[in-house]
Amino acid sequence: MGTKPLPPPSWMYFSSWHGPLPGASEFSALLETMTDATIVIDRTSRQVVFANQGFFELTGFDPLTPQPLSIDTLLPDFGEGWSSGEAHPTELLLLTGRKMSVWLSVTWLDKPGQWVLLQIVPLNVHEWRNMQSRREQDLLEYMDELAHINIQPDLDSALELVLRVGAQMLAAQGLCVYRAEKQTRRLVLVKTRGDVLSSLPESVPLDEPTAIYAPALWLKNQRPLTPLQHAARRLDLDSLVSVPIEMNGSRMGLLMAANLPPQNARRMIENLELLAAYIASALHHYITLNNLRRTLWEYSRSLATRDAIAAHSLEGIILLNPAARVVDLNPAAELMLGYATCEVVGQRVENILVGVETLPAALRLAQQGVASPDLGNVKLHRRSGQAFPAHLQVFPVQASGERSGIVLLIRDMSEQEEFRVRTQQLEQRALLGEVTAIFAHEVRNPINNLSTGLQLLEMNLPADDPNRELIGRLQNDCGRLTHLMESVLSFARPMEYKLTPTDVGGLLQRLLERWGPRMARLNVHLLFQVEEDTPPALADGRALDQVFTNLVSNALNAMQETGGTLAVKVEKVNAVGGKRWVSISVSDTGPGIPPEAREKVFEPFYTTNPQGTGLGLAITKRIVIAHKGKITLNSFPGGTIFTILLPAAESEEA
Repeated sequence: MGTKPLPPPSWMYFSSWHGPLPGASEFSALLETMTDATIVIDRTSRQVVFANQGFFELTGFDPLTPQPLSIDTLLPDFGEGWSSGEAHPTELLLLTGRKMSVWLSVTWLDKPGQWVLLQIVPLNVHEWRNMQSRREQDLLEYMDELAHINIQPDLDSALELVLRVGAQMLAAQGLCVYRAEKQTRRLVLVKTRGDVLSSLPESVPLDEPTAIYAPALWLKNQRPLTPLQHAARRLDLDSLVSVPIEMNGSRMGLLMAANLPPQNARRMIENLELLAAYIASALHHYITLNNLRRTLWEYSRSLATRDAIAAHSLEGIILLNPAARVVDLNPAAELMLGYATCEVVGQRVENILVGVETLPAALRLAQQGVASPDLGNVKLHRRSGQAFPAHLQVFPVQASGERSGIVLLIRDMSEQEEFRVRTQQLEQRALLGEVTAIFAHEVRNPINNLSTGLQLLEMNLPADDPNRELIGRLQNDCGRLTHLMESVLSFARPMEYKLTPTDVGGLLQRLLERWGPRMARLNVHLLFQVEEDTPPALADGRALDQVFTNLVSNALNAMQETGGTLAVKVEKVNAVGGKRWVSISVSDTGPGIPPEAREKVFEPFYTTNPQGTGLGLAITKRIVIAHKGKITLNSFPGGTIFTILLPAAESEEA
């Protein structure tokens, strides 16, 4: 039966066959390669003309039995209605007489369908194969989805993707990831999926890393060995599978799945290890990405810092290429030299910094990698030809071990030179002030003696003696000299002020009452106003008396020829931040101060009054500043206003 010869090859249905068709022996050898039970039947006689070894093993029939097998006996349900390409479940009769549920696939070997090839697979095997096929297809879909792990926006999203796909692939009720912290030697929970793992410990110690990191399967009826298995027992889990997450031989953490369906333990661990490999890949990707981002951020910050320094530095910065040609200038260098960057790019720096004898040698040293941090003070020329003192420094720039350029730093020394001259003048003034104070102190006594002598002479002269007028003029001159010496001493030796709450309005009222007779003689009208609720000022009363005396005296002197109005006003001022001030304004209707004199009126010994000392306003300003106050001047043709701001006592004490 198993070796029954087939008809000649001409009947066989091979539409694309080239060359001689195979004979019965070749065809028999081909069918023997099939592992499933396979038979060829003659549908006319409904007998089996060929059966492979798989068929005999499945049914139990003997291949040497001479009696041919009838298809109606083997497959009672196989009738005329079956066509090529169909596959159905049916019943197969075994040698023992028992029926087996099988999956039958039909293929016609010729066009008329006389010769039919039947493949017989036990139904449970067929279903298992379908399940395996579906599983493989699902696995391919899972792998395709996991392939997107490295395009997630961040590591947290990547872990969420792995746990979601893993829960579907393993049919697990819960998955979680622990991260290893080497400093604290603990595993820290970073991501969970599934309510069954919601109460896992946030961290567990790595007391036995070998046991922790070994792939492990724990079932409910087993004794727990690790802290996480103990936690699984407390949570009443049915099973817990754990595998390590490793990257480049380093253990990064642990992946766990809970309550998996019963199946092969090896397969569960292998699938979980596959997921752990994806997590390790994501960790490596995002760690590398974060490192690159950090490096890029550091580089960007470095560039931004460099640009900010170059843009806002007060020193001029000229960047040269290795051939000492200009590449870039910062704004300070442009302002300092008078060139725009676009005008000098590509030019040799010697064409811009003209006449610096030490520069060529310093550039040659920089090209050899040697810095010249101090070329000393030199004289440079701006584009306009104006010369200015400057300090030069030359540094080479190294990049990846190669010299990539040269940097020139230019410091404009004009302000330092002006400061040096100003300091020298102040030192000379200080010395002059000390000498003047000594001079004033020494001269004051002889002046007093002269004044006393003149008084005695005047007393001894008759009332009608013509020399009395001369003596009077001499006494006035002695008085002026005495006042000048007292002003000089007051300016040269500042007082120590005792600041206490002072009623400025009351102090001014008493002072103006003393000046009342003179104002009447000069035909000056007084307007005095003190705003209600004006707080006391924190001041020294004696010093303020001198301040307002100087201001009132200057105002009356300005109106002594034409008369006018003296206005004094005291009010409170609220500054930003809640601090309160006391404002005192003293104004007159005199001719005003010329514009060229307004900036000098507070300088010592400057005066427009032939009878003045030039120290009154200088002393006034010094006293106001010592009180942490401010004094301002506003003058115009027809009037002058001095305004003083003093800190209120309450705000200063607060």
